[in-house]
Amino acid sequence: MLLCQWHLDIVYGHQAEALAILRAWGVEKAASSEFRRARATRLMVGHVGVSPSHVVDEYSFDSLGDFEAALDGMGAPQFRRHSDALAPHVVPGSQRWEVYRVAG
Repeated sequence: MLLCQWHLDIVYGHQAEALAILRAWGVEKAASSEFRRARATRLMVGHVGVSPSHVVDEYSFDSLGDFEAALDGMGAPQFRRHSDALAPHVVPGSQRWEVYRVAG
């Protein structure tokens, strides 16, 4: 089992708009991409000890192959509007993926 987390920082004061876009994007991913292979998903924001501008979009996959298949589909046209809408709310250069293997 893998936990795949997309980390990004949101411009101060833009959290509500960014979360709305990420939620809509998540619905689209589950409906029309291999992200439907995810066993679980959750969207988290910093609270104590982490900036509330930090967002983590997390997915649980059975294998690295499932995660890679999900990422491969993100170039499809229906996802472009979500990434374009999110871009002005993200601190440039802050986004990254972190992948953890569940050990127990």
